[in-house]
Formats: sequence, structure tokens, C-alpha cells
Amino acid sequence: MVKFFVKYIWMIALIFSGLFLISAIFHSGWYASHDGIFHIYRTEEALSMLKFKEFPLRWAGNFDQGFGMPLFTFVYPLPYYITSIISYFTSSILAVKILTILAYLSGGLGIFKLFQKKGSLLAFTLALIYLMTPYQFLNIFVRGALGEILALGIIPWVLYSFSSLAENNSKLKWYHPIPLALLLVAHNFLGILFFIFLIGYVLFQKNHKSQAFIGLLLSFGLASFFLIPMIGEKNMLYSYIHPDLNFRFDQHFVYFKQLIYSKWDYWYSLPGPDDGMSFQLGFVQIFLVITGIVFTIFNRKRTPLGIYLVIAYLGSIFLMLSRSFPIWHVIPILQSIQFPWRFLFMPTILTPLLAFPMLLALSKKKYFPYLLVGLMIFNFVNIRNYRRPIKYLDLTEYTDLYRLYYNKTSTTFRTEILPKWSVPAERYKTDELLVNSGNMIIDSLATTPLAVSTTINNKLDPVTARITILRNYYPGWTCVMDGKTTISLSPTEDGMITMQPKIGVHTYIMTMNSTNIEKASNLLSFISVFGLGVLWHKNRHKNK
Repeated sequence: MVKFFVKYIWMIALIFSGLFLISAIFHSGWYASHDGIFHIYRTEEALSMLKFKEFPLRWAGNFDQGFGMPLFTFVYPLPYYITSIISYFTSSILAVKILTILAYLSGGLGIFKLFQKKGSLLAFTLALIYLMTPYQFLNIFVRGALGEILALGIIPWVLYSFSSLAENNSKLKWYHPIPLALLLVAHNFLGILFFIFLIGYVLFQKNHKSQAFIGLLLSFGLASFFLIPMIGEKNMLYSYIHPDLNFRFDQHFVYFKQLIYSKWDYWYSLPGPDDGMSFQLGFVQIFLVITGIVFTIFNRKRTPLGIYLVIAYLGSIFLMLSRSFPIWHVIPILQSIQFPWRFLFMPTILTPLLAFPMLLALSKKKYFPYLLVGLMIFNFVNIRNYRRPIKYLDLTEYTDLYRLYYNKTSTTFRTEILPKWSVPAERYKTDELLVNSGNMIIDSLATTPLAVSTTINNKLDPVTARITILRNYYPGWTCVMDGKTTISLSPTEDGMITMQPKIGVHTYIMTMNSTNIEKASNLLSFISVFGLGVLWHKNRHKNK
């Protein structure tokens, strides 16, 4: 009986954990979290824009009180492609919940696949260690960080994909670059940071480095439709011109003792040691990392890859502490991360990797199954308070919360994704088009979130006549008169769109299109998709 229990404890633990989390997430109603309501808005907006045939997603025309903002150009779009499709068949609330649980379980399955060849019991244990890391529950039940939840569900598959390339006689397949491409579109910061880590991971692999680097390039190419505009057009945002209006990284460093233990709570990150969030690494995770690092360093068969993982782990811990301020101060990409504790995702994924060699060396010992059982039980005890939200909202509470920010903003600060030409003060639309000067008659007007069509009779003044379109100015807006003549657009003093109508009766159609950078990045992604097709054809030909 004892042997049976030990042999199948991993299955019991997995089922118990999965059912507990699923029941918590799928509890009736919506559960309170920091950013959860914004993901509802973004899901609904993504579905709305897709219905207007905007692809890839870039402009959120209904946000900022209908003035619009380039939300999906700068905020990871993959979660909203997925939830918008799901919400087409159900509600946006259920869509976000479904993606949350699928991403969570996907991460565990990815860790299992990564280590499965070395034994199912060991692989399931490492998968559970990954799933039971406190940071996973912080993202789900406190922060409501859908992008990071999805990223943590994809990262193990990225490692599995590139690790398989290092095996003997393994060739680059068409599907190898896809997980990394998905990760790069799943979360801005985690994707780029892990991409940088992965370059080193590939360099320290023994085999097929050239094919792995081709895979890296293809992954970047596939995701370039998002990455290149996100980086290249950053200077078009109000938050880029006025960075002090956003969260400051120097106020959110973690104290080392908080990584060892910090009380589980549901509030916010604050300057100093008294945060309302827990940044605990996890007791079992700390034990496994310490023993794994010692084993790696003093093992006579240690590998450069193992040392690289140790350095990456210690480096990610260091970057969360205030002593790393000089590094953050001189590297702009780090400053854009806003919260140094976001680096917790690295210890989360590196813990199973560092623990694996040590546990594998112990796997032939008679006491090994009992050790794994002890680790899992202690892990469950450690996170007993971590797997539930602070509260569930009833219909009235949810409706009040939904109305609070509806169509106003997509993030905590309105200015974060606002075009730089706009003004920080909140505005409300009274109309779609205003006549500023001249003797003009508006004969007809039709609008959508992505277009404005109007017929204007400019009777007298072709020089000083001006109209203002009540939309946020952005270079993607273009205007065509009578279907053939391009009319120039410019921003007003408060960031709306102004235009000079020609004399006579003409029809003007203004639409949101791709900028030149966006067109180039779309083309690069298309070429990369074509590259996957070439790989698929070669793989198919060789298998015949």
C-alpha cells in the first residue's frame, strides 16, 4: 500500500492541485485582482477590432473615450487574440478564465515534456515544483497579469523546443521556432528578456548551434510584426516623452528577506520593505536551488551550460535588489520593465533546471521516491494560502468596477499608451467632427472606430478652412479625397486630427492604416512564415 501511494503520489498531487486551482478560477462571477478588469476590456476591444477586419491588431478605436489609442502596438497582443476568439462563443469573463487555466496547465505540461525522458516521476515532480511556485499564484490571484501567466505557460515549451535541437541527429523543424515566437508576442518584457537568456542557453549547448540560431532568427522574424513597431515607435507615446508619469523602477526593488519570506497579501508594490504583495521564492524552491547550485559547482562532470544557469539565476536575483540600481540606471530597456521584481519569472523557470541534475543523481537511491513525496507535501504546505483570490465579485460589484474604467483607459495610467500629441487631461467626445474656420457644410458623416467618412461642401475659403476630427492623432491615420487624392493630416494643439478641405463638394475617407515601420515589420513576419513553409517542405521531403 505504501509503495502504491509513493508510486502514484505525483498523480494524486497533480489532480488535487489542478482541481483546486480550476475550482478557484471558475468560481461563479469574477474575482478581484489588480489588472483583471483591464483584460476584460482588452478582450472585448480586440474582438471589436477584429470584426472591423483589423489584422494584425494595433489600434483600439473605442478606448480613451472613443478618441482611440495604439494599444495593441505596444501591449502584448497574443492573449487577446486568444481570448477574443474564445469570447466570440462565450463571455469575455469566461474567455479570460479559460486562457488563465490553460496557460497554467500548459507550463506544467511543458516542464514534464522537457524532463520526461529521464523518468516520469522526476518529470512530474519538477512540473509540480514549477506550478507550485508562489509567483504563479501572485500573477493569477493578486496581479491578474494575463500576459505573464501566458508567458510562463509558453516558456517551458521554448526550452523543450531548443533543447531538442541539441540532441544528436536532430535537425531544425518548421515547428521549432513557433513557441519562442509566441512567447515574444505573449509579453513584451518577459519575451525579450528570455530571448536574451536563450541566446546564452544556445551558445552553451553542445550540438547544432547554427540551426538553433536560425531558429532564433525565425522566431524573431515571426514576432517582428509586434516587436519592431513596439520598439521602433516607442517615441510616439506620451509616456516616452514624460516617463515620470509612470511607475518608477527605483521604487520597486525587492529586499532580500522578502525573497525568503514575505506575507501573502493582495495589495500593491510599494517603496520599502512593507509591500502589499508577496515576492517569496518558495521554501522548497529555495532548498532545491541551493542544493542544485552546490551540486552543479562541485560536480566533476559540471558543464558550461550548468554554470551558465547558475549565473543566470544569481544574476536575476541580483537585478531585483537595490544594489543593482547602477545597472538599471544605464540600461533603458530595464527601466521600461518598471518593476524589478518582474525578474521573479527567471527563478521560477530556472529552479527546475538547476534542481534536475541533482535529483537525477539521486533517482537511483531507494529513498528517492520518499524524498519527492516530502518535497511535494512541504510545497503544498508552503502555498496553502496562495491559491485563492481576495474575494469574488457579485454582479453589482462587477458592474460598478466595469463601468469605472470602461472605454477610458487600458492600463492603470491613461498616459501610458496615449499618443505623444495628446494631452494628459481626460477628454469626452461631444461630436465626431468640428468646423474650426471657413464656410463649410457637412453633408454626411459616417464613422467606425477605425474610419471616418464625410462629404464636405467648402464654399468660399480653400486656404484657411479647417476641420477637426475628434480622434487621437497618430501617423497611421490617412485621408483620401474622392477616392484618389491624399489629403495631409496633422495634430492639433491637444492631439486631435486637423484637416484642410479643398474648395467645392468632396468626399473624404479617413482610415487607420499601418505606418511605414508597421508595414515593414508585417512584411518581415510574412517572409518568416514563408521560411517556415520552406522548412516544412524540406522536412517532408527528407522523411519520404
